[in-house]
Amino acid sequence: MDAPASRAAIDLRFARTISANRVWLAAGRRVSLQGAEYRIFGFIPETCLGQAAHWRRRPGEIRDGLEQAMLKEQGHRLEQALESAIAEIAAYLDACVAEGLQPNLRKLRDDWSGGDLDLAAVGKGLAQSLNDLRAKRRHRDLAEQIGRSLKLSDYPDTFPARRRRRKLIAVLGPTNSGKTHDAFERLATVSSGVYLGPLRLLALEAFTRLNEEFGVSASLITGEERRLVEGSRVTASTIEMLDPSEELEVAVIDEIQMLSDPDRGWAWTQAVVGANASEVWLVGALSAEPAIVALAARLGLPLEIRRKTRKHPLVVGQPLAGVPVGALRRARPGDAFIVFSRRDALNLRDDLLALGRSVACIYGALSPEVREREARRFAEGDADILVATDAIGMGLNLPIQRVVFTAIQKYDGVTRDTLSPSLLQQIGGRAGRFGHQEEEGVVAGLTPAEHAVVTSLMQAPQPLLETKGFQITAGSAYLEQIAGMSGDSRLEALLSLFQLHADCGDGFFKPHVPEEQLARAAQLDRMKNLSLQLKHVFSMAPMASQNETIDGVWRGWAYAAHQGKRIRLDFLPPSPQRASLEEAEITVRLLAAYRWFGYRLPDLFVDYDLAEEHLAPWIGVVDGHLRSRYRQGVGGGRKGVPSWYWPVRR
Repeated sequence: MDAPASRAAIDLRFARTISANRVWLAAGRRVSLQGAEYRIFGFIPETCLGQAAHWRRRPGEIRDGLEQAMLKEQGHRLEQALESAIAEIAAYLDACVAEGLQPNLRKLRDDWSGGDLDLAAVGKGLAQSLNDLRAKRRHRDLAEQIGRSLKLSDYPDTFPARRRRRKLIAVLGPTNSGKTHDAFERLATVSSGVYLGPLRLLALEAFTRLNEEFGVSASLITGEERRLVEGSRVTASTIEMLDPSEELEVAVIDEIQMLSDPDRGWAWTQAVVGANASEVWLVGALSAEPAIVALAARLGLPLEIRRKTRKHPLVVGQPLAGVPVGALRRARPGDAFIVFSRRDALNLRDDLLALGRSVACIYGALSPEVREREARRFAEGDADILVATDAIGMGLNLPIQRVVFTAIQKYDGVTRDTLSPSLLQQIGGRAGRFGHQEEEGVVAGLTPAEHAVVTSLMQAPQPLLETKGFQITAGSAYLEQIAGMSGDSRLEALLSLFQLHADCGDGFFKPHVPEEQLARAAQLDRMKNLSLQLKHVFSMAPMASQNETIDGVWRGWAYAAHQGKRIRLDFLPPSPQRASLEEAEITVRLLAAYRWFGYRLPDLFVDYDLAEEHLAPWIGVVDGHLRSRYRQGVGGGRKGVPSWYWPVRR
């Protein structure tokens, strides 16, 4: 029921409205603002008439009486609140026009006229809206500035290599085709060169082979370790340790197909673009050829492609048995049984030992030194069976005669998916390598169920790498540039700005920020005393956040740095001799991480030499556990289905 205005205002109306399950006396009128018509209709907290459910049960005459009483008592105040709200709305719209802001007028029009408007809160809401619109405009302006300044198409121009004559030589082929051997032979002839591999294990293997097999004086540089040999001509290194400023004769980039790796592909992009060598050798799978051709064309570099074929034939054999339990009894010397987790590797090792076999065991949680020792045990005949995860897919030339897949699906942290043809073929290709007595390598599934999938995937073509979308990561130079433009030192914000607003141009290069780095950045930003440089280093640390112990140590180190404390070697268990296998593995990984930090932040991680001293004994503890015949797995399983066996899921 409308009531007349309490003062001369022809278009002023009072009426009831329902908001938040309450009935209110509201006031409204039409106004012309910035050339547009608006209806402003709202209430104030003092004009509540009661709960909507109770109001509906009251007789009409009582409701009219309550409304008239409220109008008499609060009408003037309600009218004043309406006029104040109109003035605030007018000032808001004027500010938007003056500043070029673009509010959502359709939504605001509905909000102002719909009867849910608390007139007393209009000013506060509009002030927040103005702040939000200004922030959005600043963000838009910043995004445009970042896009203008960070053009990923200019990425190659940031490297000294851009200013010299280079040639790409792609050596592509399947496993056991002699690709890496050719590259090492070339490195043996140069006055300066570098080998860049994906793993510390591969860098260590290259260092050993170059020195011992090829007679090259070589040094080793990885994230955790430096073995600098006086007078060395070649350096074996992990790919992230590329020094773009060092002028070289030859650079060898191994496993070039990892250009497409979703987490680390940026390191291969950086190496191809930035390796400062006259010859850049790209060694890897045939599937990488389209990507290499595209990169060569984009960089304007001559490209030579050498395609290799496998030195020894590789055949698909027969399943070992109809059931997994019986299959182990058909294991023979030279077999490598493939599983896809540490738990399964240790449980399978225990079952093979129970059958009287001697077993070497290799999985991802082991340090490169321990993997190398286990590989040597198998190569030299101290162990006649190898149990391994897909960690053997790269590196480690081993005398494997037959690769047996106990599973063809791998858990990726979310789901258990069937192996890709490229991964299965890479692992299967380890068979028949390293001068085994039988030239023919054999690949098989454990039972007919696995074997059918192995047979299919061994024949499947490997998907070719994409010819664009090469990853570029947010290095310190990019982050400092964005920090200067934004005035923000929060690492998470800077990483997000890089990922969202760097100009991708035609999409040949794309920005990449690992999810784990973003998650860590959010934690580090809460530590206000950490500089951007420190936060960036801590965000990139090779410490698995999935492991609670390792992640806890990482957080402890970051907090100590935040407090300005030196970080000591105080995480070691009291006695190596009493440590379990898992405890020893984690300790070795933490020592490696401490050394990684020690190279980058020597003023904080002051016990580097002590960490070096402790590493060998703890590696020995891990090695001792694996050499022993004691059970190391957790057991489990059920009748007819061993704990390490995962049936094929359709």
